[in-house]
Amino acid sequence: MAKEKDQFTKLAEILTGEKNLRDREAKIRKEKKKAIQEEKDRRRAKIVKGEDVLEVEEVQKKEVVQNIKLFQWKAPERYEIKLNNKGFLIILAVSLLFIVLLAILGKYYLIAAIISVLFVIYAAGTTKPLIATHKITARGIDTAGKLYEWYMLEDFYFSKKGDLYTLMVQTKLNFPKALVLLCKEKDKDPLFVILQKNLLYKDIRKKQSRIDIISYGEYIPLEKV
Repeated sequence: MAKEKDQFTKLAEILTGEKNLRDREAKIRKEKKKAIQEEKDRRRAKIVKGEDVLEVEEVQKKEVVQNIKLFQWKAPERYEIKLNNKGFLIILAVSLLFIVLLAILGKYYLIAAIISVLFVIYAAGTTKPLIATHKITARGIDTAGKLYEWYMLEDFYFSKKGDLYTLMVQTKLNFPKALVLLCKEKDKDPLFVILQKNLLYKDIRKKQSRIDIISYGEYIPLEKV
């Protein structure tokens, strides 16, 4: 009987302790709510008296720009490489000589690199480039299904190779460092008008290398755009 009484007493103490804990938590919540309301009332009174001002959050300062399409054009995704049988055979012969030399030197990783380059040249020379769609919007440049907003972009310039123009847009990103977009002559002027409102036209006359000229064409200075 005494044992049952002790158990009942312990249970009553546990329940009483839990009730006291809930009461304390409710009291703390009530006091916290009261303190927050008092702080709001004090702040409101200061604002009314001109002793304080409302702070505008950074999110509220940000201007909302709708992604409205300004211009759209279609062009090949890359320059077409016209590779005839004779040209490819010459490249293949030179490459084989390098491969033999590298095999003697034991530079097998370079052999693998040369073979990879040969495969890329062959694939590019025997297949036509796909047609890509690019868009300039109020928020930036939309290409390959990805939007590069204006704050991600640095500057731009045009170069010409054959019948096509290269629009080179430098970015502030680690990758890609630049957007390489081809366009036709009829697209160049509207693209320049839109881009120059958001980006600077870069002068690379003294920096364009021979490889750049072969790859992307001759640079077009601002005064000739």
